[in-house]
Amino acid sequence: MHVTAQPRSHAGPAESHLPSLTGALIIVVTTMFLARVMFTPIFESRLFQMIPDKGAVAVVFWQGASAATSYLFLFSGFALAWSVRPGEKARRFWWRRFLELYPTHLVTLVAAIVLFTFVPMFPVDYGVAVLNGALLHAWFPQLEIWTSFNSSSWVVSCEALFALCFPVLMALIGRIRPERLWAWTGGVVAVIYLVPLAATALPDHLAAPYPGHEFTQVPDSQFWFVTKFPPVRMLEFVLGILLARIVRTGRRLPLGVGGATLLLVVSYAVAPLFPLTYPMVAVMAVPMGLVIAALAAADGAGRRGWLNSRVMVWLGGVSWAFYLWSLLVLNAGVALLDGGFGVPAGIAVVALLLGITLLLSWLQCTLIQGPIMRRFAAPRRHPDADPGLVPAGSDGPRT
Repeated sequence: MHVTAQPRSHAGPAESHLPSLTGALIIVVTTMFLARVMFTPIFESRLFQMIPDKGAVAVVFWQGASAATSYLFLFSGFALAWSVRPGEKARRFWWRRFLELYPTHLVTLVAAIVLFTFVPMFPVDYGVAVLNGALLHAWFPQLEIWTSFNSSSWVVSCEALFALCFPVLMALIGRIRPERLWAWTGGVVAVIYLVPLAATALPDHLAAPYPGHEFTQVPDSQFWFVTKFPPVRMLEFVLGILLARIVRTGRRLPLGVGGATLLLVVSYAVAPLFPLTYPMVAVMAVPMGLVIAALAAADGAGRRGWLNSRVMVWLGGVSWAFYLWSLLVLNAGVALLDGGFGVPAGIAVVALLLGITLLLSWLQCTLIQGPIMRRFAAPRRHPDADPGLVPAGSDGPRT
């Protein structure tokens, strides 16, 4: 099925929302949560003891976490490009994006330091804490640095680079003629597929095993380069920006929501058959991007579905906080539990921890993030019209 999105010059207050993509976020972060449960020893040994082939189940969960991370980066680029404010100066964008990303990171970092201080699960290295607080930890290949404290926050380290580069990226991509957008998109996809091959030039030792290394057998340096290194993950962010422009300018999409979802499912199933680190990013990037574009086009056409229902959109709204709190809640649960439970009790414990994570996420958004955004990120009554991310009233010159 082919879909042609209706072109719109700029996102206004109502048009800037992407309800289906927002609703899908809660599925993404819940997938990550369940994957972490699978690789938490206390649950792996007790909750999954009845599974005959735990290795196959682990691969499914691992692949799900990898695909979910791709969604986050693609969605980030797509959403920022979709809702870009005409005439907004770069420094104003950076300030707003900082407020969107950093407060939750800081709160969860402090919570992690407190947790690891009183529950000695991991050593507390305050030098590494400075790197983590400065959002530089994903730039280091050492496992003990990029996984430090709240190891989920390596994603925030990547997003900081994306935000810094976004004004320049948006200006450059905004100059591409609509009829050339698919060619540029194909070029970015080609680079994404070359990354795992380039990673083979890195040292092949396995200095520190990471969760899942026992079945991926990918050296730690290659794993970090392909899945954590911010400049590499920015390729998916750029792909998201390109797809947003494709939908915005009314370019024809090769697949609708159903076809793109089917392609995603097939790619998910065959991903483990690919060698090296291809299953971790490259195999899922294209189908995931097509799903995002198709859902955005469907939203633009006013189609209703369960993903853009009020409940799903609300859950998606707290998903960023959910993502950053999830591993801390699991670590705290592991520290407090003795592991003496069977399968039914294990399922109940996981459900309880899931509920606690959702509660903390809601409190974070209601008591901290929401007030900060209303107080410090509200648009000015008379915005500066100097050239910023996108010139006011235009889609930028074409090249």
